Amino acid sequence: MKRKILKNLIFCGLLANTVSAQQVIPLNNMDAFRTTQGQWSIVGAVEADFTKPNDLHKKDASVSTGILLCEHPPGKYGIEMDLLTKMEHGDLDLDLDFMMAKGSNSGIYLQGRYEIQLFDSWGTKLPKYSDVGGIYERWDDSKPEGSKGYQGIAPRLNVAKAPGLWQNIKISFQAPRFDASGKKTTNARILSIYLNGVLIHENVELTGQTRGAWIDNEVAMGPLRFQGDHGNVAFRNIRYKSYNQQTLSFKDLKYGVYKGNFRTIGDIEKIKPEYSGNLNALNWAVTNAENEFAVKYAGKIVVPEAGTYTFTTTHGGNTEVKINGQQAFKNGWMMSDPEGRKVTLNLPAGEVPFELYYWKADGWLQPSLGLYAESSTVRKHPLHTANSTMVNNPSSPILLGTAAEPVLLRSFMDIKEGDKNKRIVHAISVGNKENVHFTYNLDNGSLFQVWKGNFLNTTPMWQDRGDGSSRPMGSLTVLGDAPLVAVLEAQDKPWGGVDATFRTRGYELDENGQPTFKYDIYGTRVSDKIIPVEDGKILKRDVAVNGTVNNLYARLATADNISKNADGTFNIGDGSYLIKVNSGNATIRTIGGKQEVIAPLNEKISYSIIW
Repeated sequence: MKRKILKNLIFCGLLANTVSAQQVIPLNNMDAFRTTQGQWSIVGAVEADFTKPNDLHKKDASVSTGILLCEHPPGKYGIEMDLLTKMEHGDLDLDLDFMMAKGSNSGIYLQGRYEIQLFDSWGTKLPKYSDVGGIYERWDDSKPEGSKGYQGIAPRLNVAKAPGLWQNIKISFQAPRFDASGKKTTNARILSIYLNGVLIHENVELTGQTRGAWIDNEVAMGPLRFQGDHGNVAFRNIRYKSYNQQTLSFKDLKYGVYKGNFRTIGDIEKIKPEYSGNLNALNWAVTNAENEFAVKYAGKIVVPEAGTYTFTTTHGGNTEVKINGQQAFKNGWMMSDPEGRKVTLNLPAGEVPFELYYWKADGWLQPSLGLYAESSTVRKHPLHTANSTMVNNPSSPILLGTAAEPVLLRSFMDIKEGDKNKRIVHAISVGNKENVHFTYNLDNGSLFQVWKGNFLNTTPMWQDRGDGSSRPMGSLTVLGDAPLVAVLEAQDKPWGGVDATFRTRGYELDENGQPTFKYDIYGTRVSDKIIPVEDGKILKRDVAVNGTVNNLYARLATADNISKNADGTFNIGDGSYLIKVNSGNATIRTIGGKQEVIAPLNEKISYSIIW
């Protein structure tokens, strides 16, 4: 079981970390698509009311391009209302943003034949294949009633956002393979699907086209198809990368094994190898040792076509690598970091010389060795055997789930502010049974992140000596680590950091186990309660002050772009999340190149975070 867990993590990392240039389907006009019904158009902005069915429409904007909008006429259905690209693809990585209207239903058909479902699944507890991110079912009319649909696969969990918000999906697809006569030899496969940053499918075989396929056959190349006959939907930032089916491989790869405590290649070359042999791929296990060994690999890499290739090496110990006479990797030590070390080289087609030294002298370190190759047309793939990157006796992850009452955990929490890393040392995370969670900074009273899905990965905190940190396990929305309240003598005063009068007073639990955070600032006591409502769809925040402070404000959100929708909600960060003010008055101000939603805080304010 432990080996299986680690293998999955490595496989996932292999797909997620592919580095390559993407192509873009331009949304300046409809030229990238085949002729279709008139409900598809290019617009500059859209908006939706998340409470009204099928309400997603064009919004006035300073630009008129960049978004593909489908406004479906109710009651009209048929495959002819779908939209197909002129571009056709085989192996593909697809990355796009989409927005659903309330109750809407759409889909992305890979090669026009395999549907990845798009649906308004906001708040669904037990997702099915027909929910957003699901791999739609196949269909056979010859089967008995109740059995005609089969092989639909639900996402691992539901991380859907509210209708009217932009969501992101990343799909890695491997097309079916055919022999020279056109006979299918290998089924198509979903390598991975990430929805809003969360892995929801991995390594799923597709035995045939799903229900509603454009044409009832399978092919090596086919168009992307967007469903347009079951509700309003919008798309933007449609990026893709097409791959050929080529790979790099080794030829005449030989190895020699050395025993001893080595620090450099010079140390290794002073002695003769104890034994040697031939391999088709790298594998450190030929050493038959756990420590104080070295192995030298020498041979040729067969390059399918001339071009620029990126190599990634991962290892526990030291490696030094030469490819085509160039020093690709200098002597470097690593503790099996899955990110690895990377280098980009220009290589000719054909056979190029290869040399790799791997040695290990730290007894506590697990041995491992991996080398991956990729290019703009070659998908990232290993040049090592699967067990070469699997450490012995790996530790199982330590995961913290939820319970009937809220689960609270104090830990360090690492976040990013722009390009900089930041560690919040007095963070407290609250996990709820509704699978909507948040983290609060006790040092400044900020609600700095919320997420849906599973609660916390506490492995970094509790494994071995630990580092005191935990990590969210869901679709994360970052709100910003800044104090909620500040005194603004003038509307053009910047928000600033936490005031020197801030003193945390901990928290109190109510009868349901929900915390109310308390702190003193500016001579008044602030109470801050954050709870899930509407069955976990929304987080409601109630803030109250005990005492009067002149010009005291609460900042509810900050982003590059904020707008107010017709329904009164505030659209934060161009569709990242919504703020709905339940009691109090809030306005948008622009300061320092950013926009903020601020509200006077006389006695209390209540607002909801919707995502």
